[in-house]
Amino acid sequence: MNKSIIPNLFTSANLAFGVIGITLSATGNTFWASICVLLSLVADGLDGRVARALGVSGPMGRELDSLSDVVGFGVAPAYMLYMNELQGLGWLGYLPLLVFSVLGAFRLARFNIKTDEVHGYFEGLPIPAAGCLAATYVLCGVQIPQLGLFVAMIVVGILMVSEVKYPDFKGHSAVRTNYIAVALVAIIVAAALVYDYHTWAVMVFVGYVLFGLFNTAINSVRK
Repeated sequence: MNKSIIPNLFTSANLAFGVIGITLSATGNTFWASICVLLSLVADGLDGRVARALGVSGPMGRELDSLSDVVGFGVAPAYMLYMNELQGLGWLGYLPLLVFSVLGAFRLARFNIKTDEVHGYFEGLPIPAAGCLAATYVLCGVQIPQLGLFVAMIVVGILMVSEVKYPDFKGHSAVRTNYIAVALVAIIVAAALVYDYHTWAVMVFVGYVLFGLFNTAINSVRK
């Protein structure tokens, strides 16, 4: 048996969970659609590790991974948020849906062509983090105003194609950690949890988003 089939099955599971999530959102079941996004994260985290362990990493797996990520972390969570809260906006509700999904695809395309240039950090918000931010927001059951969600989805889309540097947690980081940024994020997250501890899951990803922004901004000013 070709050993590359095994990691490709995990990658395909990422895609499959994305498709299932979309169908669940279409029927109004956004809770389980958000669970599918998190399951996509598990599958996405395993495929690369299994491929490296088996020594079968290659271009086929990388391309399939990106295509699956577009669905699992781009289209599926964006459509989930649209069905959960933005339907009432009519055609205007399509704007954040499209921005989130399309810019997520651009982010993955840029990642693929810059793998030899960018090391020790992520350039732009990783699409799995964006997708899981959406999923945990739904799971927490806390709703922000419709306009706030509209703007937030567009901002997240822009962050994915930005040059903001995010930690990749793969060992040595090429990004200097500024402790002022860490402190600011800690204060914001702590305040949010004091206000409503049910938001703990989404605040993990909010904290990651904010840390990249604050850390990049402070390091740029100091340069």
